[in-house]
Amino acid sequence: MWSVSKRFAKVYFALFSALGTIGIAWTVWYETVHNSAGKSWYDVVDGIIQKFPAVILGSAFISFVITEAIVVLYSIYRDRMEKKSEKIFAEGEAKGRAQGKAEGIALIEDYYRRNADAQARGEPFDEPYPGADDNANADNKNGVNSVDNKNGSDGG
Repeated sequence: MWSVSKRFAKVYFALFSALGTIGIAWTVWYETVHNSAGKSWYDVVDGIIQKFPAVILGSAFISFVITEAIVVLYSIYRDRMEKKSEKIFAEGEAKGRAQGKAEGIALIEDYYRRNADAQARGEPFDEPYPGADDNANADNKNGVNSVDNKNGSDGG
């Protein structure tokens, strides 16, 4: 019982309390109903007291075995759920990357289509390349001037 982890101590003591109470109640009932014929109350109480250590030790042992079984089953369950969540995460990440790639390709294709349409009409096309504003905004948020950074300057 001392080797039960703190995480499962409440489970152990709940089982121990329940089994101990049931065992003591059964012992009292058995001694009073079945073994009391022709005996004094002193003998009945003495019989209960003599069985008390066996009931408590038996409850402690059975509670320990059940708790350890719960720990093993819980670790198996946790490992399976961990593997399942890793698999789900990996699948979600792959789907997200594929979706992001498809959206990026669609943006680029749309950009080139609009560029070709503008050239066919003879109009100037001055839209920035898709994502160019995002990169410039990200650099500006970090305090880096993208023009200076491209030239090899340190931004200052």
